[in-house]
Amino acid sequence: MILKSKYVFESKNTKMYRHLQGILILLVSFFVTYSFVCSILLLDARNETKNAKTSFVQTPPDLIVVFTGGQGRIEYAIKKAQEFKQPNIFITGVHEKNSVKNLINTKEGNETDHIDLDYTARNTVENVVNTLKYLRNNRGLNKILIISSDYHIMRIKQIIDTLIKDDDQFKFYFSAVPSNYLHLRNIKILYIETFKLVRTKIFLMFWDQKSTIDVS
Repeated sequence: MILKSKYVFESKNTKMYRHLQGILILLVSFFVTYSFVCSILLLDARNETKNAKTSFVQTPPDLIVVFTGGQGRIEYAIKKAQEFKQPNIFITGVHEKNSVKNLINTKEGNETDHIDLDYTARNTVENVVNTLKYLRNNRGLNKILIISSDYHIMRIKQIIDTLIKDDDQFKFYFSAVPSNYLHLRNIKILYIETFKLVRTKIFLMFWDQKSTIDVS
């Protein structure tokens, strides 16, 4: 958008100033719109967390799934497992050098027999793919609680909605690990995640599910 000249004749400086003013308005408008989209991600994660908490008042989830990649996710999952009295946990995207003992604090008597690890997922799409494979290979797991960072929940939902099959009977719920947005680093992560959300949407529109996955 370029502001219209107020004068029939204008100097080069006036014209340049007008163009810069137009560019500035565009940038500010883009930033405000982008920030609004970022806030939608957090609001959605908050609503999903409330919904999950309400849904599991009477009965626990059949499985708790953790998508690794952010601070506090595994600790948050263990807390939720204790809260819902559900020891079955599937952690996807674990580094090959890690084990259950490395990831879970067993000093407090936490049981680890019901914790399964996935070492092959390298990104969020593969997290979802491997989670769906795990669920299809283990009968009776229908109500699933997925745990990740608050900025990450909407993208996970987007991928699940795309990859889930019509005959799958899974019901997914989401609980978000809250991030402290007083820290600049977390704000940066949120803004990057919003870009990834759009990029993943485009990727899934053209992706053949039988092909190699290459998206972070």
